[in-house]
Amino acid sequence: MRLILNQVLIISSCFVLMGCSLFQKETYSEGGVFRSSASDVQNRASDGFTLPQNLISGDAVIDPLNMQSKADYHFAMAESFSLEGKPTNAIEQFKLTLIYDPKSPVVRLRLAKEYVKIGLISESIRLTKESIVLDPSNPESHLLLGGLYSTLRLFEKAIEEYEIVMELEPNNEDAPVYLGAIFVEQRKFDDAIAYFDKLAKSKTYEDSHKAYYYKGRVYLEKGEKSHFKEAKQAFEKALSIKPDFVDAVLSLAEVYENEGMREEGLGLLSGYQERFGPNLTVADQLGRIYMESSELDKAYEQFEIIEGGDPDNLNVKIKMAFILIDREKYQLAIQRLEDILIKAPGSDKVLFYLGAVYEELKDYKKAIKQFQQIKPDSVYFAESIVHASYLYKLLGDYKAAIAVIESGLKFTKDNPQFYALYASYLDELKKYDLAVELLAEAVQRFPRNPQLRFFLGSMWDRKGHVDNTISSMRLVLDIDENHVQALNYLAYTLAENNIDLNEAESLARKALTLQPNDGYILDTLGWIQFKRGDTKGAIQTLETAHELQKDEAIIAEHLGDAYFKYQMREQAILMYQRAAQLENDSIKLVKIQEKLKRVQNTIDPQIMGRGMGRMPASQ
Repeated sequence: MRLILNQVLIISSCFVLMGCSLFQKETYSEGGVFRSSASDVQNRASDGFTLPQNLISGDAVIDPLNMQSKADYHFAMAESFSLEGKPTNAIEQFKLTLIYDPKSPVVRLRLAKEYVKIGLISESIRLTKESIVLDPSNPESHLLLGGLYSTLRLFEKAIEEYEIVMELEPNNEDAPVYLGAIFVEQRKFDDAIAYFDKLAKSKTYEDSHKAYYYKGRVYLEKGEKSHFKEAKQAFEKALSIKPDFVDAVLSLAEVYENEGMREEGLGLLSGYQERFGPNLTVADQLGRIYMESSELDKAYEQFEIIEGGDPDNLNVKIKMAFILIDREKYQLAIQRLEDILIKAPGSDKVLFYLGAVYEELKDYKKAIKQFQQIKPDSVYFAESIVHASYLYKLLGDYKAAIAVIESGLKFTKDNPQFYALYASYLDELKKYDLAVELLAEAVQRFPRNPQLRFFLGSMWDRKGHVDNTISSMRLVLDIDENHVQALNYLAYTLAENNIDLNEAESLARKALTLQPNDGYILDTLGWIQFKRGDTKGAIQTLETAHELQKDEAIIAEHLGDAYFKYQMREQAILMYQRAAQLENDSIKLVKIQEKLKRVQNTIDPQIMGRGMGRMPASQ
């Protein structure tokens, strides 16, 4: 927050485009030239703005009325170009005006203001000085010159001009404020406070509420919490003089917010809306506060106020659409987002969220249509590719899903999520060789990405390469020692292949401490216990795993194995039957059915009806 930039250095309504970026390459010395307009403005009029030679040579008769008419014409054209935001055109017309009215201080002043807009400060200063020479008593010229000097940090010269303005026009509202702002810009905060305090108490200064307001802003500009009290007092004084002074209301609310006095700030702002509003700026601040506190309905009301006063404010329309999405009013949100797209076609943010709403409604085809309109240079591009591809997968169109991911990889190979999703499709299609090839490329690009290495290890497992699976999982744990999936996968692989069951159990127990209620980790631990001969402990662990993951075939099968080994044959049959119902893999299903038959063939028909004599300790 720079007071001199944000509050007081708008020299006049014609000077609003002046900004630091326009002047960064210019230097100033008194009498020097910053930049020659001759190299920047086409069809430049002569530097002296003299009349054409034939009008001063005696060959032609000068008609004063005709001269004035032409001057008026070019002046009107210049004003029109200025209003249209075409300062270069306006400059040419003002220069032509000076040819027919060479002694006009007003035209010079207007031309100076247009030069400000295109960054030619030296030209602006020269013309403003010429205007002052022609009309020394015009406070507007001195005000502009003071502002130009302030911008160039020639503060002493600026002060001289502002003091002249106050002599010419004692009731001028701007010059005293700009003068005080110079103290702030010089970091002379105490001088600025004393100046504004004196100005506030001056009988000749009619806008004392503004002086108190700027005094408060200086306290805030100091950036110290210890001065919040003084700032608050200054703003309260300003409001006691002028209760509807919105700048003071907003600043006082800012102080309340900085002090953690949220309710006081809300009360101040909402009270202003009730008494003097609705005010769009107050509504914006209220909307922001309500959004931060998740009071979305109240925020929506304030955004409606802004929308009513500023129908083209797309930012507010988007916020309102987001609130509707949060409230699950999806059809209304769609209507708002589509209305925004009419005014801002191709808006990547709107397209993305419109796609997300359609996805939420499970209208996947419309969602895909929105996501695929987002351009590669958008920050939403990667997410849109992932969403569109996954939705094709949900529709069962793996070919399209892969095509979308491949299109994303054509534009950027620096997104690890693309590789991971692509590999998951190849896994589901049982194209393990292609998946390994893809992921091998991915880990070369992202050697420290643990998830890609984990996927690579799981693909090696699909191919039956135990050594590569184990080495891949160890690399994952080198990158992230607490990677729960890798801990569990490595533990299970070691146990399944009877490789170092002590390490396998240690890995599984570590994973369990990180994720205590995970049925898959408990299954691994139970299976390790089973492998080590602790059948009773295995049954306890596997029963818990089955309770947590009732729909997982492998856990039911493992529990059936443990029951069978513990001679709980009826329970084993029930678990194998459950596993057979859940298993989708035909090869694994045959294996389970063979176990089921083997158990059934070992049961004495007389015992079958009486139940088993031994029960697991957990029961």
